[in-house]
Amino acid sequence: MINNKNVSIIHDSKGKNVVLINDIRFRGKRSINWDDVDFDEKFFGKETVLPYTYESIFNIAGMEKAMTTLDTDIKTKTFRPMYLLYGQEAYLKKNYRNLLLKGLLPEGTEGSMNYTAYEGAGLDVKELIAQAETMPFFADYRVILVEDSGIFSKKGRKEDRDALAEYLASPAETCRFIFIENEAVKTYKVYKEIAEKGLVQELTAWKGDTLKRWILSRIGRSGLQITNDAYTEFCARTSTGTDASDTMTIMDNELEKLISYCADKKTIELSDVEEICSGQVNSKVFSIVDAIADRDEKRVMKIYTDLLISREAPVKIISLIEQQFLQLLKTASMVQNHVSSQEMTEALKQDWIVRKNRALLSRISAQEVRKILSRAEDYDYRIKSGKMDEQVALESLLAEAVRR
Repeated sequence: MINNKNVSIIHDSKGKNVVLINDIRFRGKRSINWDDVDFDEKFFGKETVLPYTYESIFNIAGMEKAMTTLDTDIKTKTFRPMYLLYGQEAYLKKNYRNLLLKGLLPEGTEGSMNYTAYEGAGLDVKELIAQAETMPFFADYRVILVEDSGIFSKKGRKEDRDALAEYLASPAETCRFIFIENEAVKTYKVYKEIAEKGLVQELTAWKGDTLKRWILSRIGRSGLQITNDAYTEFCARTSTGTDASDTMTIMDNELEKLISYCADKKTIELSDVEEICSGQVNSKVFSIVDAIADRDEKRVMKIYTDLLISREAPVKIISLIEQQFLQLLKTASMVQNHVSSQEMTEALKQDWIVRKNRALLSRISAQEVRKILSRAEDYDYRIKSGKMDEQVALESLLAEAVRR
């Protein structure tokens, strides 16, 4: 194989040369709609998704400027006096926290005389200031980490927030601060001080192309590829909902298991995902909807029994079924109105949901979707108005849907 920084020339099974572009970079604000790119099916295989390189995430994922700035600080080891990372995505907060700590404290945090960590409510601001004013021991900086203090939210004590803001207006030059929080009010003075002198970044779960590139880069770095149907099923099984704080953490853990399981293979296939990835309640509801579309009563009842064994409330399952069929109806409407794949992805937030729903609509009509959705709403109303037992309602809904 001939190889340089950006291009490799590899050989197919017949010995013919194939040019493989490892990395693509642009000047200016350009992007690629990867749904419009055709790959050679004779070489790559019809169902194979090409993995992206790790660098591609930062080059073409279209991430916000602040995120790019945070990545640049870490990669160049040019650190600001203070950082505030907040939001509901636990995976990103944890990973960026660890990257900042590793850059600021190359020797590690354990046993370090130049590292102090505070966690939870009740932050003692006076003690924090005293630590910040202490000279570092044979090092350039002292590092202070504050996690989940709540001081940046409305629940935090105003006097503590004001005292911290006053100190951060003129902090010790030998101290670096990292604040990791769930919430932060942008109008507070302490927020503005950090935004002015350091960097503030809200961390929310990656979606669409950015999430796809992250998943494929993890797989690609392990020397693997993944088929389209396996990728779609993986996303469905690991999704916990759009507002969940642990979606990427769950995905990361499941990727570790999947990659280890497929270590001796070249491609992750659907059967591998089905064998290894157990799935969340959302994914099991996806599976129920899939079985309903196939009129597979046996599979519907098996998934339903699994949900009951895991003690999922029937009323919650009905609500999730409603959401899935509403989403399916929206997809059907967009298909009927010839909406592009890119616009569908923007509307439904994730490209794998678009593919999943379009596949379902080849086995169930929009009229049937509308009827099942109406019945789900009716049963939900009966439960909440006390007119029907929730388990009886769920069983009746499933029976009607699968025998439509």
